[in-house]
Amino acid sequence: MGNLRGLSVFIVLTLAVFTSARPKSGPNQKCKSGPVDLVFLIDSSRSVRPHEFETMRKFLIDILNTLDIGLDTTRVGVVQYSSQVRSEFSLKTHSKLENMVKAINEIVPLAQGTMTGLAIRYLMNEAFSPGQGDRPKVPNVAVIVTDGRPQDRVAEVAAEARERGIEIYAVGVARADMTSLRAMASPPFEDHVFLVERFDLIYQFGLQFQDKLCGIDLCLESDHGCEHLCESSPGSFTCHCLPGYRLNADGKTCSAIDLCAERKHDCQQICISSPGSFTCDCNQGYHLNDDKKTCSPIDLCAEEKHDCQQVCVYSGPGVFTCNCNKGYRLNGDKKTCTPIDLCAEEKDDCQQACVYMGPGVFSCDCNEGYRLNGDEKTCSPIDLCAEGKHGCEQVCVYMGPGVFTCDCNEGYRLNVDEKTCSPIDLCAEGKHGCEQVCVYSGPGIFTCDCNEGYRLNGDKKTCSPIDLCAEGKHDCGHVCVNMGPGIFTCDCKKGYRLNEDEKSCSAIDLCAEGKHDCEQICISTPGVFTCDCNKGFKLNRDKRTCTNMDMCNTVKHGCDYQCVNTPGSYHCICPEGQLLQDDGKTCGTCKSANIDLVLLIDGSKSVRPQNFELVKKFVNQVVDSLDVSAHGTRVGLVQYSSRVRTEFPLNMYHTAEDIKAAVMKVDYMEKGTMTGLALKHMLEYSFSEAEGARPASRNIPRIGLVFTDGRSQDDISEYAKKAKEAGITMYAVGVGKAVEDELREIASDPVEKHFYYTTDFSAINTIADNLKLNVCPAESQGEVEVKDPCACENLVEFQQATMNSLDQFTQKLASMAARLEQLENQLLSRK
Repeated sequence: MGNLRGLSVFIVLTLAVFTSARPKSGPNQKCKSGPVDLVFLIDSSRSVRPHEFETMRKFLIDILNTLDIGLDTTRVGVVQYSSQVRSEFSLKTHSKLENMVKAINEIVPLAQGTMTGLAIRYLMNEAFSPGQGDRPKVPNVAVIVTDGRPQDRVAEVAAEARERGIEIYAVGVARADMTSLRAMASPPFEDHVFLVERFDLIYQFGLQFQDKLCGIDLCLESDHGCEHLCESSPGSFTCHCLPGYRLNADGKTCSAIDLCAERKHDCQQICISSPGSFTCDCNQGYHLNDDKKTCSPIDLCAEEKHDCQQVCVYSGPGVFTCNCNKGYRLNGDKKTCTPIDLCAEEKDDCQQACVYMGPGVFSCDCNEGYRLNGDEKTCSPIDLCAEGKHGCEQVCVYMGPGVFTCDCNEGYRLNVDEKTCSPIDLCAEGKHGCEQVCVYSGPGIFTCDCNEGYRLNGDKKTCSPIDLCAEGKHDCGHVCVNMGPGIFTCDCKKGYRLNEDEKSCSAIDLCAEGKHDCEQICISTPGVFTCDCNKGFKLNRDKRTCTNMDMCNTVKHGCDYQCVNTPGSYHCICPEGQLLQDDGKTCGTCKSANIDLVLLIDGSKSVRPQNFELVKKFVNQVVDSLDVSAHGTRVGLVQYSSRVRTEFPLNMYHTAEDIKAAVMKVDYMEKGTMTGLALKHMLEYSFSEAEGARPASRNIPRIGLVFTDGRSQDDISEYAKKAKEAGITMYAVGVGKAVEDELREIASDPVEKHFYYTTDFSAINTIADNLKLNVCPAESQGEVEVKDPCACENLVEFQQATMNSLDQFTQKLASMAARLEQLENQLLSRK
């Protein structure tokens, strides 16, 4: 028994040395295997994690670095697969290593299922075909790397590939199934099947594969002369001895080391020599103690000093018989036992498959596509569709036990992955009968529509042009002109012109446009006019000119002191020492004061450039009525739209001529109407001493005048109120679309004396004439030249100026009154 134990140790050590005695290739040494066509089939299913795929990528490159790549030596192709198969490069694509490495580094994993059978069929039919670079009479080698169980059948297609001469290596990692690997690989399995626990151990297969594929081993293919062991190295070899032997001086033969003969042991009874070692043994009837040196008498069964394989039955001192455990039977040698295989002996009651589980033990299993029933003997077919164990997006079709195919609902078609579905767009595919526009309404469904200006006919496919004029579907004020399908333009009747909205019409007012020769009053009707005269005048026979009448004696003039006739009108005068008041009739002691006046003018887009010029003339009319000087009245101008801009402050100009010239140079801003922002700017900046406003302690009246043509786009309430609370007298002048409520909110009390409105820009000159910016001298401490009112020349100068102003004012009022009277007559005649 001691001799047998020593022999076992010797054999294990010998195998260990032979396993390690493998040629070690240097980093630049290439495999010289002769011509071979090599294709790698790599699993890129979703179970292969990104870092694992990178390890597989490096594994491929490491193997390629050892191969002699070339069109006449080793050709390499790479195919990746999951639920589909994709060739990354064929056998004929690259002839240089660096190009292959670049292509491998650019591989993007498919990350789907694991259709290994489909991939092997592609390998057999496509990858190893002449069209893809396969060479006749050159070995075909395939390396399949996978991490899981195939989702399709592999045994039949792998057998067919092997029959065609393809040598298959199956490399499994982690979750791979050994049964599937054996079904794919070429025999013998110990050379062609490789299974590791992790991707980072896959390099071990690379080393083994290189040994199988690569060049000459001098230890195996030459007469090396080594007595025991030969270790190969590139182009050379070295002799070694088995453990317990020493190499002789010739470097090839070995001599055993006998420690027993050399008495280099401490055994009590028997020394058993083995090369370089020894074991102690005892005489018959004794056994070796735990110290492995001394001996004690033995019970062979109790002390397990017998050669029974399983059970030793004590039969007397030093005598025994052998028996077997349950599930085993004793062989003819009366020592060893053989397991009882009930499956092989057909001593089972399984319906389909019997699985050997150990000696005398079995379990039942089912064929692929079936599952074991509760009785653990019979089998039932598996319906993957009914169990929802499929990847079909819409419809699963049962094809047999464990087999299904995917289909789609109506209006959808199956995608290339044979699982998901895509909606059918009949419009995009041009499968419709629409004349103009096809509208996608859902999978496999569409409706027809028409281009703008057309409508769909009753057949729901063709289109007809739309005549909006004929159908009365327009908003033209007068005339609709058809310009094409769904398009029209508006026109006007004679005597009218089209407005800027290009829809409504306005009567052509020849009077307002100055296209007439009436001396005093022009009365307009669309495109024509008639003449009339102011009150106190009568129309001559030429129907154009007028003759003056005596107004003081024919009307109730209401003068407090005296009525003075003027051409076509009259005015009132006061006795010496009194001044005519704002009503133009009564007399009093109040006179014009010096003021600080800031005008806020609306420069929004709605004003229009031609009207903005009229606004500037309006400003200059106001300036003409003021006594402008550095120590008298000061004027500042601010324009606003979506923003606010000071055109000139109060302290910039000191004469009316300079102010008027500056006004005419102002550029039109356009854009929005931010009246509230303009009021804020006036309050915080325009009436500051920095911009020329005189200190409040001097009681110089501060007057703000707002001119606008529309509704404010921001809130005016806060700063309109704050301006009046700050002592600023506010005037509000509105034109056209100006909002009366906003104007009244801006104006100071009494509102009627500080609020003006007209519908037309052409009439704002009348407002300028009527506007009065007067306060009493007791409220003003302006630095003015003091004149003696009793001096004759001063009195004459004052009365003359007053009379001229009153004349102009009276004429304007008379003209307005006559115009209003005629408009009333026109309205009455129309009724």
